[in-house]
Amino acid sequence: MSDNVISARVAATLAAQRIVAPLTGTAKAVQYPNSAINFPIGVTLDSVDDTTQAIPVQISGFAHVFFNDTVLAGNLVASDSSGRGIPFTHGATSTAISAPSAYVGCLWGVSVALTGAIADVFINPGFGRVGA
Repeated sequence: MSDNVISARVAATLAAQRIVAPLTGTAKAVQYPNSAINFPIGVTLDSVDDTTQAIPVQISGFAHVFFNDTVLAGNLVASDSSGRGIPFTHGATSTAISAPSAYVGCLWGVSVALTGAIADVFINPGFGRVGA
């Protein structure tokens, strides 16, 4: 395998071209991000239909992502709970706290205007937050 693709274990069926995050409590396994603070590590390159298989996950470079919302070219891309690309938004803020929100990278190329579109994302995960 290439340096930018890893083989990960799964605990549930996962689709190709979806954003994934580490599975809490299980070494070398991935899941769809289950919250805005679940740190995404890459994008699936294939699908798995059962929980006994491994899945290739691209962790750097450019990857095709299945989108569920409109995202403008060059903007940061986050994930919904099904691993689909959505626009990144900062976490909620108050005068006392600020919650982080995770993103997988930025949209490379043209804007995505249709649910179900597939577009290239430059993988560069991070957290964004608004200071209190």
